[in-house]
Order: sequence, then C-alpha cells, then structure tokens
Amino acid sequence: MEVLARLGLEGRRVLILHHDDLGLTHAQNAAYQALGFPTGSVMVPGAWVGGVRGRDLGVHLTLTSEWSAPRMRPLTQGESLRDGAGFFPGSLEALWTQARPEEVERELRAQIEAAFRLFAPTHLDVHQGAALRPDLAEIYLRLAIAYRLPPLLPESLEGLGVPPAFLPHLERLLAQAPFPKVRFLDPYGLPPEERLGFYLGLAGLPPGLYQLVHHSALPTPEGRALPDWPTREADYFALAHPEVRRVLAEFHPLTWAEIREAL
Repeated sequence: MEVLARLGLEGRRVLILHHDDLGLTHAQNAAYQALGFPTGSVMVPGAWVGGVRGRDLGVHLTLTSEWSAPRMRPLTQGESLRDGAGFFPGSLEALWTQARPEEVERELRAQIEAAFRLFAPTHLDVHQGAALRPDLAEIYLRLAIAYRLPPLLPESLEGLGVPPAFLPHLERLLAQAPFPKVRFLDPYGLPPEERLGFYLGLAGLPPGLYQLVHHSALPTPEGRALPDWPTREADYFALAHPEVRRVLAEFHPLTWAEIREAL
C-alpha cells in the first residue's frame, strides 16, 4: 500500500487502534484516558465533547441518534436531519429516506468546524456508516479534501451491511478516492464473552494496514446506563488484559496524524 511504503512500513502488520464514540459519555472519555491508546474519534454533538483530550482525535461525524437515551441533536437547523422531537433520526433507514444532501453538508461542516475549535482533528469517520448513501459519500469525500483530513475508508465493502443498490456507486467512489484504505476490524457484533478471544486472535493476521474499532467504556453507573454497556465494558477489560497487550505489541502502531503527514 502506498501510504505504508511512504512510511517505510511495507510488508509489516500495521494497526490503528481506534476508540469510537468519544464525547458521548464520561465513561467513554475516561476509558480512553485509562487505556492510553492515542487514536479515537469524537461525537461533536455529544454531551461530553468538551471533556476529550488527546493527540490523535478525529471527528466522528454524526447524523443518527439510535437510542432512546442519550440522544443527540443537529448543530444546524436542517429539518430533514430531525425526528419529530428534534433529535437526529433514530435509524439509518430513516436518515437515508429523509436527509437532504445540502442539509447534510451544512451539518457535517458545522461539526468539523466545531471540532477545530475544541481540539486539533487528524481525520474523519462516520457514526453507524451514515454516509454510505452514495450522494452522502460524495459529500464525505469532498469535505475530507476541503479540510485536509484523511477519511476512514475500508479496503472492501464486503460484510459492512451496505444496501446492494448502493454498492456500484460506492465501489466507484472508493476506487477513485485519493486516500489510503484500511482493513476494517470491528468486534461490536460479537457477544461480550467472545471479545477477549477476538482480540487474542489478532495474532494470526497477515501483513497489512488495519483499523480496529472499539467502544470501550468504564463500568461506572453512567456507563452502565447505556443500552449496550456489556459490549463496551468487554472492550475495555479485553484491551486492558496483559495478553491482549502482548498481541497488540506485535503490530506496528500507527496514528491518523502520521497518515495525514504522509499524504
């Protein structure tokens, strides 16, 4: 891969260990600090966005708010980005049915510009893959170029739950995008009791550039109020485990800040 060659890492196993959903709760932010891995992305509409500090933080562009609580609202006034109570739509299907592209672009720009006022962003990604609707994917890539922030792009769309009607357009966009692609790893769908085994199994991966996404949160009362708290705690305890740390140490660690500098 070109970016690995530029960094002198060709033929190596290279890992971006990425903490998703920072800014959503204090329990997420505290887990980020406790684990000590530098890379994550921040939900700018989240209630705890002002409590995130780190050296490799991206903007976790947010267009959906899928739980009954906590919920998030747009930063802009776009009516197509709101449900009847004024929050982001509660599902991807609702978002993709109603979202107007010009309102999406205005909202994403507002989130990126707010992020620059709060920290020094190094990259972009999207909550729940909300930019997979092809016209929204075009906006995502356009903003990445405009703000000089490399976007998370998967090496393959297979297994990501992309609607078949979206695939031809997205595959063309992915092939043409002037950014590196990563082998995307996300254990979120696994039962919590299988999480440790998943992380230990990383030892068998071949060379390549991987992004491993996790959602670690501390086991606090606030953290346990989240609907998926067992999954988030399982990530936290697995990544704190000494055997998992040993496996992770076998990879060359990479940050999005380093990728940005190499582009």
